[in-house]
Amino acid sequence: MDAKPSRKALEEALNAAGIAHHDYEQNALGGMRDEQWAVFYGAYVLGRLGYFVTTSVLIGFLEDAPQDGDWAVSAAEYILDNLR
Repeated sequence: MDAKPSRKALEEALNAAGIAHHDYEQNALGGMRDEQWAVFYGAYVLGRLGYFVTTSVLIGFLEDAPQDGDWAVSAAEYILDNLR
């Protein structure tokens, strides 16, 4: 496994994943909502930051992350707090 990313790096990767995912929904899915969004985000983040956690664990963290405020900030904190 790669080293755990910094909170800032993880926030930036989550924000970039959000932009890329929005484009994917608009262009590839014709505006439809992607119910498997966490899979997309997980693959994007790990591709950008390296495999600091397994894909399935990251997907679970993304699905369970709090949905309040700035999601990338709260999700990054949640993920890093829950990494072993």
